[in-house]
Amino acid sequence: MTAPVHPGPGPAADPGPGPAAPAVDEIRARLAAWLAEAVLVPEADPTAPLRDLGVDSLDLIRLTRRIEAAFGVRLGLRELFAPETTTDRLAGLVAERAARRRSADAAPPGTGHGPVVLTPSQEQAWEEQTGDRGHWNQAMLFTTRPGIDPDLFAEAVRRLVAGHASLRLAVEARPARRPRQTAEAIAADGPPAEVLGDVLDIVDISELADAELPAAVTLRCAIEQRSLDPRAGRVARFVRFDAGPARPGRLLIAVHQLAFDMVSWSVLLEDLEELYTALESGRDDAWCGEGTPYPRWAEALAAHARTPEAEAEAEWWTEVARTPATLPPDHPVEDPRAVNTAATAATHTEEFPRELTARLHTAARAHRAHPGDLVLHALGETLAGLLDEPAVRVDILRHGREEAVGDSHLARTTGWFTTTVPVRLDLTPGTPAERLARTVGHLAALPGGGVGHGALARHGRPRISAALRAAPPSDVSFDFEGDDVDALPLGALLPDLAPEPVGDITAPHWVRPHLVEVIATTDDGVLRVEWWYSTALHEEATVRDLAARHRAALTALLDAAAPTAP
Repeated sequence: MTAPVHPGPGPAADPGPGPAAPAVDEIRARLAAWLAEAVLVPEADPTAPLRDLGVDSLDLIRLTRRIEAAFGVRLGLRELFAPETTTDRLAGLVAERAARRRSADAAPPGTGHGPVVLTPSQEQAWEEQTGDRGHWNQAMLFTTRPGIDPDLFAEAVRRLVAGHASLRLAVEARPARRPRQTAEAIAADGPPAEVLGDVLDIVDISELADAELPAAVTLRCAIEQRSLDPRAGRVARFVRFDAGPARPGRLLIAVHQLAFDMVSWSVLLEDLEELYTALESGRDDAWCGEGTPYPRWAEALAAHARTPEAEAEAEWWTEVARTPATLPPDHPVEDPRAVNTAATAATHTEEFPRELTARLHTAARAHRAHPGDLVLHALGETLAGLLDEPAVRVDILRHGREEAVGDSHLARTTGWFTTTVPVRLDLTPGTPAERLARTVGHLAALPGGGVGHGALARHGRPRISAALRAAPPSDVSFDFEGDDVDALPLGALLPDLAPEPVGDITAPHWVRPHLVEVIATTDDGVLRVEWWYSTALHEEATVRDLAARHRAALTALLDAAAPTAP
């Protein structure tokens, strides 16, 4: 799949008649094939509304990107979630818009933004950290194909940075006032090296022997992790290691966490691949098309907090906040946050057999749930039993790209959208199926996908904001990352992840937001659950016991939730 490119810069021009619009039957067939990869209920009626097919919002984000890439049509997530949207209706809608498509009415590439408020996630993280806030990154190291043209690559990076405002963010820290962010304007013409400044660097490793290359790359990556500074507007670094015309090189991409999340990687890599390929083939009009720029989303989210729709959610979130959320430490200290840092972090991993992982997916389909819902529910059962509480509160991580906020289009926008959402897991007496149904129902009913909680807490009216911020975060967080095998759209330019380590992405003093972080993945058909904790607060034996309890709870849940044979 390739990302869409748009003419630019400058005012959008009428593209003329162009090629014939795709037929509805062609669109319907491609939509059906894409949806088949994500549907959790294989026997579901394909004529049913999309929201009844068992797909989640991340699946629909990927679908919107595919539709835009294939047909040049931009759709909002709320359109896909509408009760009347079926595959047939969606195919007709795409065909209609493709037939009357014109260039996007968007700001020219490189447009500056701000100053605007930080998003709730950004502001909370800014407050949590002390001292140097620069060393907290998303970073990946890729192999590059031999023989990359350095001038074309530099131009592709310039157009990539011009097309994504989050790669140009700067945070303005103001004494006794809330911090703000801006996106610096960048020229769409002129020599790329002058425009990009220290965003792009080339390291010549062509004289190194194959055996010497890994050490040199590893050392430079470790240094680069400490090179970002959001206060100075340095939030992105592209470091290309040139190994000569006959050997694969390397590309390190490091972006500060305040400006980037995991979903953004797919957008960035698709756009970089398409831009370089287009420039290499002589298409000088290629520019990546961003949706709603990240700073505009921050503004829209702050404005959303003062709307009647958002304020109607306050009672829901206040009730959730009253639920117990404390995990007793083994080593009580006056300020747990002072010792809950990256330097004291440790992890314990539980790996489940493939048979159990397959049963997890089967049980999720049977209960019209997401596999992560069942893993989370087992965590709730574990904590409720340990704390002897009928209900517990856990902070879950969600992708946060909720287009119902303002007139937003976020499928092709980079930025840090990940949001932490408190959920209440009701484990009062009932059959296993009844308790699971309460968890699944609660997650499905989260208002607005959960972004309203942070918006109200940070930007809501004083009474609402104070009530929500008075409740401390849960001591336990949960993130289900699923299967990330197809999450990175690698191509000819960047064919694979490189074997060398990228270095530490966080500074030792970085404050962890939760005492225990539970992260579940299902890569290669195997469920793995990581338990991150602080050795200054919890003993390894305590965490191992928690993990064993969770394993037993999940196994028992799958035994009870197994579909009944006909």
